[in-house]
Amino acid sequence: MPIGFYFPTFAAPTAQWIPVRQPGFDSKEIVDYAGQQIAGAAGGALYVQDKGTRERRFELAFAKLSKTDRDAALVFYDAVKKALNVFEYRDEAEALHQVRWVNEFDFHGGPGERFAASVILRKE
Repeated sequence: MPIGFYFPTFAAPTAQWIPVRQPGFDSKEIVDYAGQQIAGAAGGALYVQDKGTRERRFELAFAKLSKTDRDAALVFYDAVKKALNVFEYRDEAEALHQVRWVNEFDFHGGPGERFAASVILRKE
């Protein structure tokens, strides 16, 4: 089943993007404690201040998207207004995740009007 992006929910979307070309194998699921401040001292000691909570992200790498698919992604991006609105992401295993789109819309053009992009989603 293809992945998909549904705003506000999969059950009742007002905007959706189901990429015709699915992300590549270099897509990632990352778990991090992004709010930690880490610094080293001159004597070699490491100091860590924990200012955050556990964060889970999905990084999806797309290649060779058509202009139509890129335009559909932009319509969806405008609907969710980057990270302002929470939406549902359906992964390859058909699991639904409440997420926010946290990176800029940066779809690079290539030969034959084909586009590549990375989409970073932060799980809520």
